[in-house]
Amino acid sequence: MAALLLGQIVMPASAQVPAAPSIIPKPAAPAKTESQPVPSAPQAIPVHDIAQQAEASQLNLREIENRSRVSNSIDIAQGEISRLERETTYRLQAVRNLDVREFSLETIQNLDLALRDIELNAAPIRRDLTRAASQTERDLKELERLDGIWAATVASATAAAAPRDLLERSREISEAIAATKKTVIKDRAAVLALQVRATDIGSRISEVRELLAITSKRAVSQLFERDGPPAWNSEFWTASVNSFSADAKAQIENQAKVLAEYLRTHLRYVLLHFFTFGILVIVLLAARVKVHALSGVDEGLRAHQKMFDMPIVVAALLALLLSGWFYRDAPRQLWLIIGVLSTVPLIVFARRVCEPILNPLLFAIAGFYLADKARSLFIPLPGVYRFLILLEVLSLALVVLLTDRRMRRTYADQTIERSFLSRLLENINWAVLLFAIVILACGAAGYGALADFLLRALVASIYAGVVLYVLTIALDGLVKIMLHLPPLNYLAGVRRHRAAIAAQINKWLKRFVFIYWIVLSLEGPGLLRQAIDSLRKFWRTSFEVGSLHISVSGVLIFILILWATYQVSRLLRFFLEEEIFSRVRLDRGLPYAVSTTVHYAVLVTGLVLALAAIGVDMTKFTIVAGALTVGIGFGLQNIVNNFVSGLIVLFERPVNIGDTIQIDDIVGRVQHIGIRATVIQSTTGAEVIIPNGKLISDKVTNWTLSNQLRQVAVPIITKSDINVAQLKSTLLEVARQNRQVLQTPEPEVLFIKRGVDAFEFELRIWTSDLDGWLKVKSDLTTNINDALADKAISAEATEPPSPLAP
Repeated sequence: MAALLLGQIVMPASAQVPAAPSIIPKPAAPAKTESQPVPSAPQAIPVHDIAQQAEASQLNLREIENRSRVSNSIDIAQGEISRLERETTYRLQAVRNLDVREFSLETIQNLDLALRDIELNAAPIRRDLTRAASQTERDLKELERLDGIWAATVASATAAAAPRDLLERSREISEAIAATKKTVIKDRAAVLALQVRATDIGSRISEVRELLAITSKRAVSQLFERDGPPAWNSEFWTASVNSFSADAKAQIENQAKVLAEYLRTHLRYVLLHFFTFGILVIVLLAARVKVHALSGVDEGLRAHQKMFDMPIVVAALLALLLSGWFYRDAPRQLWLIIGVLSTVPLIVFARRVCEPILNPLLFAIAGFYLADKARSLFIPLPGVYRFLILLEVLSLALVVLLTDRRMRRTYADQTIERSFLSRLLENINWAVLLFAIVILACGAAGYGALADFLLRALVASIYAGVVLYVLTIALDGLVKIMLHLPPLNYLAGVRRHRAAIAAQINKWLKRFVFIYWIVLSLEGPGLLRQAIDSLRKFWRTSFEVGSLHISVSGVLIFILILWATYQVSRLLRFFLEEEIFSRVRLDRGLPYAVSTTVHYAVLVTGLVLALAAIGVDMTKFTIVAGALTVGIGFGLQNIVNNFVSGLIVLFERPVNIGDTIQIDDIVGRVQHIGIRATVIQSTTGAEVIIPNGKLISDKVTNWTLSNQLRQVAVPIITKSDINVAQLKSTLLEVARQNRQVLQTPEPEVLFIKRGVDAFEFELRIWTSDLDGWLKVKSDLTTNINDALADKAISAEATEPPSPLAP
């Protein structure tokens, strides 16, 4: 904040805004000689021009004073630099005096992060001081020039017996220039002194980093060295008792003083933290009313209603989880208190939203977390610290055995099916028990540093897993509720696919939480930096295969861009189909064509970006592609033909998704138009794959291109003495009685053929039952035969093989 204010105050200087052009005539350029240029003396201002030039010079001085008055910014920078010096000196002394046995990898990592914060705070201060120093130098040069001009003007006006008021005005300007010059010189000295101090901070930080690197290597190497007597040695117990009785009181008093001093200097952040808690309570109270209303509409939200029924608990949990935003460089004691306080709302919240079988386990994990935090207070007491490690590990092993026994009894007494969660907990219990046995063996054998390292890693991983599991449940409920609230509920796709969207978000949320759990598990024992360094080395790994240079980063970037492109394509198609096509009237088949075109365009764009990202020269790629075009054209001409034909089908749209077509002897409905072939589900139920080229080059009958109607013709053969009028009336009556026959267009009876001893008629009707037209024809044939038999009409409805049948 101080650096930001400093940047705003010094902005005129840092922006280097040029001063208004002075109307004082500048001295003419001196004549140059071949040996050395002779600087010209300042020229005096003519007497008749003194008043006007004095006003201009006064304005120029005000601008210089406004740029040079950096006393406020100097005070701010001085206070910030003093704070950074204290923090740097404190950490330098801590690293110089540290004992590797008392500093874990976690402590070293925290020191390194604190140094990064100091560097980030010092960088803008150094930048602003550099700008201020440059501006003061320019202002001094300008003041030197003005001083020379007005000194010559005073002398010239005195010699010329100028009016008294003009002479006094000239002297006032000269004195003002001298005063401004003194102020600028003083500010420049202060700025230069601060620059030296800021540079010294950078030197100290470099020294601390070098010591940290050495200490980190020593800490890692000494993990596997015995640093104390074994538990079966009497010296182990004696050291524990003596160290506790001698140093415990002084250690506790010192930690209390450090905590009180930090809270006193950061009181405003504490008040802001409480204010945030109050805002969260108000928001959750308002949300509870809305959630109760939505629960009456959607029963699926009732399961997530519980977390809004305890707004104070949820607000306290969220406020404590956001503590890192309010307290920078806080002492370990404050984080201990925050960790202890956060367990209370966490357990209360978890009991309401988690399965009842997890309640004893939650209490046990919270207890071990508190015990681990309390144990960290005794780091300066090695004997007590090692004893507490053994006690904590023994308790952990006992709790694991009791939990496993309780779960076995629960499922043995009750004939209920074991859930996935219960089986996962059983496997985790056995893994934790094995880990606890290893820690116990290390601690008992005198390898206290290794036991402490493993125990920190185990407790941090378990507690982080519980916290993230509870947060995942809460976020899942929050997402489902947000999908019912504006503005998300205005989207048609959200309203139609709310459950599927929530499930997809929950799946990605679980993946992110799992990755974050790994990060927290590594950060707890201080292994995160080593893991990041290892990943960086792997990222930079490269190898050559002949003349081909392959790097791991290039391959991963290529895969990542292609995957991201595919996901973007899916999202765009979903948005088009649900939000655009559902609101706009388009020709049938056009939405599918647009969606498919967008899909191919995005994939091609992603492929080009992926190739460019890994450094592929597209010019060379184009040349190679051109050289291979002829060979590819001959070798893959059918594939290219089908690809181009597929594009023609998509844009010309002679065939659309859902159309019923006939090609050769195949009749079926179009299911999919791909890049190479089209899939048709035939009337027999088989899926037929037809190359796109046949849809363009061969004859294709589309029964549903313009409408969904189908004409059905039923032939009737009669004797030559038939009563034609009665026959037509009977046939039309049979057609009208069938519900699948449309009355518009009307059914009609046609005289088709006159034979020697027989006449041939045809009943033609229209039906909208496109898939069941054969059944309609069969029903009409049966009904016609029955009607003609009842009326003693000598005729026969026939059903010859149709060329359209498969």
